[in-house]
Order: sequence, then structure tokens, then C-alpha cells
Amino acid sequence: MIRRSVVVGFFALLGGVSGIVVDTSIAARLGLSHDSDAFYVAFTVPYIVSNLLTATGQFSLVPFFAWLETHHSEEELWRGFSYVVNLVFLGMVGLGSAGILLAPWLVRVVAPGFTHDQTKLATELTGWLFLLIVPAGVAEVFRSFLLSRHHFALPSAAGLIRSLTVILFIILGYGRFGVYSVAYGFVAGNTVQLLALAGESLARYRIRYSWTILAEGEAFEKLHGAGTAQLGSAAAWQGVVILERVIASFLPPGTITALNFALKIMTSIVELLGGSVGTATLPALSRAVARADRQEERRTFQHTLEISLLLLTPAVVFCLLLNFHIIRMVFERGSFTRDATVLMAMVFFYYTLSLLPFSFIRLMTFYLFARNEPRVFLKFSIFAYGLTVVFDLIFVGLLEMGAKGIPLGMLAGFSITSIMIVQRNAGEIRRVLDRSLGSFAARNLAGGALAAAAVWVLGGWLRPPLNPSQDFIYLSIVCSTGSVVYLASISILGGISIHRLEEMWPREDASD
Repeated sequence: MIRRSVVVGFFALLGGVSGIVVDTSIAARLGLSHDSDAFYVAFTVPYIVSNLLTATGQFSLVPFFAWLETHHSEEELWRGFSYVVNLVFLGMVGLGSAGILLAPWLVRVVAPGFTHDQTKLATELTGWLFLLIVPAGVAEVFRSFLLSRHHFALPSAAGLIRSLTVILFIILGYGRFGVYSVAYGFVAGNTVQLLALAGESLARYRIRYSWTILAEGEAFEKLHGAGTAQLGSAAAWQGVVILERVIASFLPPGTITALNFALKIMTSIVELLGGSVGTATLPALSRAVARADRQEERRTFQHTLEISLLLLTPAVVFCLLLNFHIIRMVFERGSFTRDATVLMAMVFFYYTLSLLPFSFIRLMTFYLFARNEPRVFLKFSIFAYGLTVVFDLIFVGLLEMGAKGIPLGMLAGFSITSIMIVQRNAGEIRRVLDRSLGSFAARNLAGGALAAAAVWVLGGWLRPPLNPSQDFIYLSIVCSTGSVVYLASISILGGISIHRLEEMWPREDASD
């Protein structure tokens, strides 16, 4: 499990870093401005659709392909593959065409507080950005297929390929095309990603494609059920994003961009340190469920939680205590001013408070879909998102807390939902959350507290950095020291041992 997590995590790290470089490239040219807000409003619905595709694909298609491989013939596998490719392609062409035609109305719904010029720019950008959903959708089918066959390298590197293409377009095209170069880059990036994943699949397998748009059987019924639940949940989450942007459009200029950047960093950390582990274990979980091996299912997900907690604990410490230096090092250049850094560092701090509950619910997604319990997942997702919106309105509307009210709404909503998941024993999660896992979590919490103390003391002793380049040196020293203290602490406390690592590092071979 750890070996596969390392492969996924390595490329997820590269993809996350390249994604941050994309954001910094945009921020350096647009800053926190009217134009940056216009771009992110234009990107809202296409980004939502691409996220829906990623969520639905990974959690629905990986178990679907694993089930076909385990219980059906190769001919049935390729029929199922063709069915999904055709369905996604036709759906995305139709949705993209509708999005281009409805762009003016979409912008007015997402950002009713925009000026006339902002609305006009956002409408034009929306038309271009809707083109990306066709290659993004088909690419997700190939990515999920490769993951189901235990090929983790290229599927995990797909985000890196996409981001590098976007960066290239911004660097070469911004001087001539301005903000439009960013839109062109995202369309090209998703197209290049599709070509890479399709090429890998064709090189490894003799894919027998057919024009199949109708299918029936147990596997397809499970696909439809899982796909509907995941699509409904992901759509509800993106509805939260839209509502939060509607709220933020009435806050000072630049707030939408600051919230977007900070949320993207937080979710990237979750994907890198939690999602990569979940991605690596999803095929194994799905096969354990297909074989009705409950002991292996419990053991696999327990190790998933342990590895994720081991990685996330120091990340929470660093992001909470060093938030200003992280944001200044990454973003403060070009049009991104000191005031913008202060605003975004504040928003990032409050989003960081949600790292652990957000990660727990993210990992529960892998677990519930592997167990073929999409309805349970959908119920808790809707509950979490509904609570988030309610608390957003309370913190921003009633209490007038400004930009920080939105991340605090997420913290409240996801924390309450995490408690409800355990209380209601969703997916028999209490079988996984036994005393050994509780002891492991307590030792990690103690190690995190000692690491926080070390970071606080060392940070106060060192000379404060004055610019982004000095921030890099400062963060390298402080984070390295904090990591050493954390690992030493949990080793001494017995939170991690050679025996436990051997349990998490199985001997079976992986494809990548």
C-alpha cells in the first residue's frame, strides 16, 4: 500500500506544485483584481464540470472496471469501457454546447455583484473555457481504467501534464492575448492530458472499441447507482462553491480570488497527503469487497487512515503557524501586493482548520464507494454541504465576519458531519476506528503538539524573513526541524514502528 501511495503521492506532489505554479503565474499577472475575479467566475461552471467528472470517474469507474475484470469476460470489459467512453463524450459535447450558449446568464447568476465590464469579460472567457470539458471527460475514463489495472504513474501525473501545458501557454501567450491566454491554456492542457492517457492505454492493451450506448446487467446497475450518487454529491458541492462566490461577490474586490486560491491550496494538500493514499488503496478495497473479505477490507482502510494521518498532522502544524510566510513565498510577486498577501494568508489560515475533517470525509468517499454504498455517501455529503452553506450565511451575513466567515463555515459543517458519520456508524466505520487506531491517533496528536512547540520556538529565535526568497530559507529550516521533531516524537511514543511499516508495505507487486 505504501509503495503505491508513494507513486501516487510523488506525482500528486508534482501535480500540486505545478498547479500552484499555474495559480502564481495567474496571480503575478492579474493580482487580486477585477480581471482575476472575472476569470474565476468564468471558470466556475467549467471547473465544476471537470471536478464532477474527476469525482464521478474515480469513485464510480474504478470499482466498475474492477468488477467487470473480476466477474466477467474480457469482451464484457471492453463493452463496458466503450459504453462509458461514448456516454461521456456525447454528454460533454451537449453540455459544452449549452454552456457556450448560456454563458451570459451563467455569469449573471454566479456574480450578480459584477460591473458591466466584468460581466462582459467573464462571458467571453466562459465560452472558451467550456471547450475543455470534452477532452477532460474522456480523459477521466482512460485515467480510471488505468487505475483499475493498478497503473498509477501516468494517471497520477495527468494533472502535472495539464498544468505544464497551461503554464507554457501563459508564459508564451500572455503578452499577446492577455487573460485569454489562461483560458486557451486550460483547453490545451486538458487535450494534451487526454492524448497522453489514451496513448498509454492503447500501448498497454488491445482495446476493442464499439459503438455501445445501451447496456444492462449487475455491473452497469452498480455503475448507474454509484455514478448518480457521486454526481449528485459533487454537483451539490459545486453548488456550495457557486453560492460562496455569490456571497463573496458582494465583499471587497479580490475576495473571490483569495478564497479560490486558498481553497485550492487546502484541497491540494488533502489530495496530496490523503487523496493519494485513497487512490492507491481504492482498487484493493474494491477487490476485497468483491471477494467479501471483510478482514482485508477493514485492515486496508485502517492503514489508509493511519498513513493519511501520519502525513497530514505536520502539514496542519506548518500551515497554521507559517501561513503568512507560505503565501508570501508562493504568491507575492508582480501584481500580487503585500495587502493581497495579508488577505490571502488570513483566509488560508482559516481554511487550514478544516484540513483534518475535510480529509476524513474525503477518505470516507473511497471507503463507501468501494463498499458499493453510494446512498450513504450521498446522504452525508448533502448534510455536510447544507450545513456549510447555513454557516456561511451565519458567519458572513449575520455576524459580518467578512472573508474568513466562508472557511469557518466549512470547518463547522465538515466537523459536525464527521461526528455524525461515526455516531451513525456509516459503512460500519466503527469496525475500523478501534482502540489501536485511537492510540495511533493520540500519539500522532502528541507528536504534532511537540512539533508545533518546536516550530514556534525556532520561528521566534530566527531572524524574521523580509521577502519571498528569505521565506524559502526560513521555511526550509523551520519545517525540516518540525518534521524531525514530529517523527522522533511519534517513534519514541510508539506511534510508528518497523512492524507497523511492514504491515503497511505489502509484498505483492504493483504495476507501477
